[in-house]
Amino acid sequence: MGKLEQELAAHATIGVDTAPFIYLWEQHPRYFALSETLFRHLKKPQVQGITSIITLIEACVLPQRQGRLDLVQAYERALLHSRQVRTLPVDAVLARRAVALRARYDVRVPDALQVAAALEAGATAFVTNDRRLAKVQELHVLLFDDYVA
Repeated sequence: MGKLEQELAAHATIGVDTAPFIYLWEQHPRYFALSETLFRHLKKPQVQGITSIITLIEACVLPQRQGRLDLVQAYERALLHSRQVRTLPVDAVLARRAVALRARYDVRVPDALQVAAALEAGATAFVTNDRRLAKVQELHVLLFDDYVA
């Protein structure tokens, strides 16, 4: 069992930032294996992944620019109909929590919304590759770069 798997095993609800999805879908040479490890863990029946609708927006920008509507639709299906990951909408509750996170940590709005979604769903960990989010103390932030061999 690798170090990331050991860390993930301690968490039943895990927030997932946009990057791990993109790394998986695009088979990123450096991070694909880590993404596979994460999503394999999220397939376990006692484990739930959480993201926000921000992931759909961020993941679909490049395919939309490229006219790859097939990818936009595939990403939408994957995010909105996944058994492994629940995608939360942005509502007033999430927005208030994001305001507090943004004020406390000076993180960008999309990042604050992603972390807020994870916290709102009861996540105890958040998987990202954005080092700026390492300062968030409300949950255990797991950075892919810390697990690259």
